[in-house]
Amino acid sequence: MDHNKYYEFQAQLSLPFLSTSPEALDQIFKTLENRFALKKGSAQRLIDLGAGNGTVIIFSALNYNISSLGIEINDILINEIKENIKKLKDKKINQPKILNKIEIKKGDLFQQNLDNFDFIYLFTLPTMQKYLKHVFLTATEGSIFISYKYPLEGFEFILKLEHVLDINLKRELVRTYFYKKLNS
Repeated sequence: MDHNKYYEFQAQLSLPFLSTSPEALDQIFKTLENRFALKKGSAQRLIDLGAGNGTVIIFSALNYNISSLGIEINDILINEIKENIKKLKDKKINQPKILNKIEIKKGDLFQQNLDNFDFIYLFTLPTMQKYLKHVFLTATEGSIFISYKYPLEGFEFILKLEHVLDINLKRELVRTYFYKKLNS
């Protein structure tokens, strides 16, 4: 097996695809707008580390008209995102320029530089979060980290918990944690 393919396979085992509930996205983004100065149509930028099927980046671009980058290692999910964007273009939505604000890149979330992003979204298992310290350190002071379902523990020297959002879904209560990047 080729070394890169083996690494991708191992990364996917460590980071199974977990989707953010679409019902939760509206509440998460309203919180960003009301508490963390997200502005529709602004030059602000969002990155989703482990974009999965692209739900977050498509939502942010379509509903907030901001540049939204997804980092994903799984080729099947990348193709699904591209297909979803193509379907939106085929529907000829009134704002095709908004779709140009969605970008997906094949990449390893452990190798990202976050210095150009205002909002960093992640839905990661607690068991692998400890490996993200070097990535978090690249974020700009004041940028906002959004962690769906799981708190980011052990990063108090890098991140300050600013808000916890309780989201009532049909069968469960889900928390979303909002952190501000500290000067490092």
